[in-house]
Amino acid sequence: MVKIDALKFFQPTPEYRKLLILESINKDSEISQKNLSSLVGIVPSLVNKYLNELRERGLIKVENLGKKLRYFLTEEGISELYYLKLAFFNDIVSLSMKIESHLENIFLKLKSKNFIGIYGAGLVGRTLAQLLLNRGFNVVVFFDDNTQKIGNRYFGIPVISIKDKAEIDAIIVASIKNSKIMVSKAKKYQHSDIYVFNTEEFKIKWHG
Repeated sequence: MVKIDALKFFQPTPEYRKLLILESINKDSEISQKNLSSLVGIVPSLVNKYLNELRERGLIKVENLGKKLRYFLTEEGISELYYLKLAFFNDIVSLSMKIESHLENIFLKLKSKNFIGIYGAGLVGRTLAQLLLNRGFNVVVFFDDNTQKIGNRYFGIPVISIKDKAEIDAIIVASIKNSKIMVSKAKKYQHSDIYVFNTEEFKIKWHG
């Protein structure tokens, strides 16, 4: 299961928490409320509230084992788990398709490029690299002006100075604030076929 609570811009919904609780119980009927609290990312008292709701709806049964409780999914609970999983992945697929459509501008413009360099090894550049790598593009090098980054590797890709040469047939400038300066530097050091990654529109534009 994708842990959306680990993603900065996505907040878990009540439906997502119910999904996690049902899935956790299905895997371990003797799971404690403390462990459920940790897995779902809510306080134990709120876990208890969810469990009571699930029990009232006939989705789970609770068996008292002295100091411990055992939880079981009913047939309705299993059906609800499968439904919530399907609904969750449907949302993920829909989001993925929207992102893919949004990025088509980038992929089409770089379609004929065999060896790509990215100028900027910060968050913007690394995000762009992951998108391209996942789509099968060959990102061979990062360029950067920060001496602390030069010599490092991200996703196995080396970081070198913009002053250095590399066997590439396109270079993409990836920065939120410094694109114009970086384009000038890239041209100064004889790089050609320069594109700029527009972070506002998620598009790239050719700059010579």
